[in-house]
Amino acid sequence: MKRGFTGIFVSLWAGIVLITYYVVQKPDLSALTGLLDTIWTLFVATLLLFNSYGIGTRILHALGVTRDAAERLLFGMGIGLGILGLLGLGVSALQLANAPFLSTLQTGLTIFFLLASDAKRLRNDLNVLRMNLHLAFSQYGLLTQLAIVLTAAFSFLLTLVPPFEAFDALLYHLAQPAAILRDGGIRALDNVPFWFPNLTENVYLWALAMQSERAAQIIHLAWGTLSALLLWHWSAKVWNAAIGRKVLLLLVSIPSLTMLASWAYADMALVFYAVAALYTLTSYRLGASPPLLIVTGIFAGLAMGVKYTSFVVPSTCGLLLLFHRPFKSAFKQAVQFSLIALLIAIPWYARNAIVMDNPFYPFVFGGRYWDDFLSNWYADAGTGIGWNALQVFMLPLNVILGHRDVTFFDGRLGPLFLILAPLAVWILLSRTARDSAQSLSLLSISLFAALSFSAWTLGVINSSALWQARLLLPALMAFAIPTALGWDSLDTLNTSKLRISFLVNAMIAVILALTVFENGVFVLKRNPLAVAFGAQTRGQYIARIAPSYSALIEDMSALPVDAHVYSLFEPRSYDLPRSVQPDAIVSNFVHDLYRYQTPEAAIAYWKSQGYTHVLVYETGLNFLIETRPDRMTAARQNALHETLQQLELISRTPDNVYSIYQIP
Repeated sequence: MKRGFTGIFVSLWAGIVLITYYVVQKPDLSALTGLLDTIWTLFVATLLLFNSYGIGTRILHALGVTRDAAERLLFGMGIGLGILGLLGLGVSALQLANAPFLSTLQTGLTIFFLLASDAKRLRNDLNVLRMNLHLAFSQYGLLTQLAIVLTAAFSFLLTLVPPFEAFDALLYHLAQPAAILRDGGIRALDNVPFWFPNLTENVYLWALAMQSERAAQIIHLAWGTLSALLLWHWSAKVWNAAIGRKVLLLLVSIPSLTMLASWAYADMALVFYAVAALYTLTSYRLGASPPLLIVTGIFAGLAMGVKYTSFVVPSTCGLLLLFHRPFKSAFKQAVQFSLIALLIAIPWYARNAIVMDNPFYPFVFGGRYWDDFLSNWYADAGTGIGWNALQVFMLPLNVILGHRDVTFFDGRLGPLFLILAPLAVWILLSRTARDSAQSLSLLSISLFAALSFSAWTLGVINSSALWQARLLLPALMAFAIPTALGWDSLDTLNTSKLRISFLVNAMIAVILALTVFENGVFVLKRNPLAVAFGAQTRGQYIARIAPSYSALIEDMSALPVDAHVYSLFEPRSYDLPRSVQPDAIVSNFVHDLYRYQTPEAAIAYWKSQGYTHVLVYETGLNFLIETRPDRMTAARQNALHETLQQLELISRTPDNVYSIYQIP
């Protein structure tokens, strides 16, 4: 009895002291909201990836594809993510794209897969992959392990910050699914990038529906991780663990990859589907398993749903099939592959044909909102390097220097691939045993790389707008395998007096160390853990990293709720609190002046379309004037000045970057 009273007394005493303490010294729980949001982000990303695994592995099983645990995991999750994108398109087409429906559908899928023991199968596959990685990493040196682990950790940490440094995410990768959720489905919006094949954006749709923009970034990183793991698996399986190690280090050497993979972009999805298509086609050529040809077609079709530039993937696969003999059998296989790829890809092109009157909008056939002026403006033909032999020869060097890149920040490829390029080419030219796994792998990769670089070169010859190094990432990352083989062959260059391998390896170590250090500093400056743990709010982070855009959000919040804003020189629109018509290709004013001739007529047109305000991105305007005076001529500048004089300036951000005018 005494023990009972003593226990009650101690409990009461502890409670009184605890309450008194925290009443007087109130804990700061303001960070709890941010921490809970991060936990929710991780939960949403995990749920989407789990459902992707469940969908993808069932498709593989239905096709009769039997692979080892690692390939089942990589293929299954990649295919599943692609199917989620197609499901997102279907839901949007049916005008059912609202948060409750999409969230309920994902929850239902999760419950189904949990009841079907998919969690156990996923855990088993992850354990097998973990053991394989552990075995491989045990053979790597400490510095190699640090370089790989730190790079992966940096990229993951960057997914935990709001996406306001990722220009194209604010332009369309996140803006497009946000618009679909706002409208409840597909609408014929006048925004060119919205009509690119956008499988990735329709995967991000699910994340945004569940109130987690950062989960979209984790999904993009997942595609990047799948790509790296598949390249490592391919090289280690066909060659050895040492080649797998070098492949991973080559990926580490790409400076922009850490950052780019953490953004809600489309690049890593295209890399994965391209590499997966090449790998499964090579496996098919070795074993002639019909289901693998179907899987290759699926991967190629999913690639075609990511970007228009993906045409190189099915082209490479089709040519590789046609190289086979006898030709009659090869032609039949190529037709089968093509039909499967087209079946998977066609929903995106059918959507464009139905909504925008052009399956390849805005290319080739024009379409809604499009005319010859916009076609010429967008193509920007004649601004490339032209057929200058010296410039073409210097392309590999200029592309890594990045001084002409229109997206330098996210297109830095590093020098290592170019340093090792002669050795990689020598490996390709000296390959033997034409039907071996190694030879077929190198043939697939080299043909894909050659076609990709040729297509990119033709683009930059014609237009400066296509000088984007990150468009080469699918080919470059796949080319990590022959480059790793070239690196591995350094020992053959040693002589009794000079160890070339030691000198080059020392140089490579310096490159890797500098790249990891630079990325580490970048992450420290962003301080993602402050956001992840709630010490810094989303708004505070945006104000620190993108102060002008943050100020614009604040200014637009002060506009009437029914305001309809027409943007000039600002392509981005994500998270802006009022209805905005973005200037996607920075052509709005010049195009309107072309169509209506005078400022008065242009303003009358804006009013007829229901616009109440005009947003001017002063930095974008100044950049256009300085870099493209042929586009923003003195006459057009004067016309803009006359136009703005007829409007009423109602707000301007403190740094004078954005101005908002009211249309009288």
